Amino acid sequence: MTIPLIVLAVLSTVGGLVGVPYALSSLTGGHPENYFEEVLSPAVSHSPSADAGENGETEVHLLSPKPEPVDGKPALAPTSEPAQTHDPHEITQERLLALISVMIALSGIGIGWFLFQRQPLMQMPRLLENKYYVDEIYDTTIINPIHVVSREGLWKIFDLGVIDGIIHTIGGAVVRFGQTIRYMQIGFVRGYAAIILAGALIIIGYFAYAGANALKLLVK
Repeated sequence: MTIPLIVLAVLSTVGGLVGVPYALSSLTGGHPENYFEEVLSPAVSHSPSADAGENGETEVHLLSPKPEPVDGKPALAPTSEPAQTHDPHEITQERLLALISVMIALSGIGIGWFLFQRQPLMQMPRLLENKYYVDEIYDTTIINPIHVVSREGLWKIFDLGVIDGIIHTIGGAVVRFGQTIRYMQIGFVRGYAAIILAGALIIIGYFAYAGANALKLLVK
């Protein structure tokens, strides 16, 4: 882990210099380019939505040239961006916020150095030792409710009660139906004949009942 920490430390210290905002870079007079801000400038156009042309018509700035009737140069090409202007009010506000951030950081460093210079082994406040109780709040508000809902609701009620209940009910019904059919297979011819006779009587009774109802409808 030593090498990754060294790389992260170097990037944390000087990595921000790759994209210095104009409000800060303009103070040095060199005006270095903000590479982070300009990385998409060849592909993104910031032209106004509507500019008046020579004839009073609306001139639309396209990111790519118009399609050509025959094969020619590539359809996609970067647009030429006009010189970017910076609002003085925004520059002043950005400088003020940057100054406030630096002052807050320096104040924290100074307070820490003053306190621990006097008492190097001073015990940290409980709030700082527990990292502002972020983990406890996260566990109480998110992790524990998810555990309770998953255990009491999804597992005990839905999984065991609904899914397992349906599967066990279907399985038990199939087993009981098979046991009933098994008792009917006794191996005696007279038993099978009685079953056939009972089935025939049920069918005859059904047709007799249906015929009687049909006859009543015809009589009415």
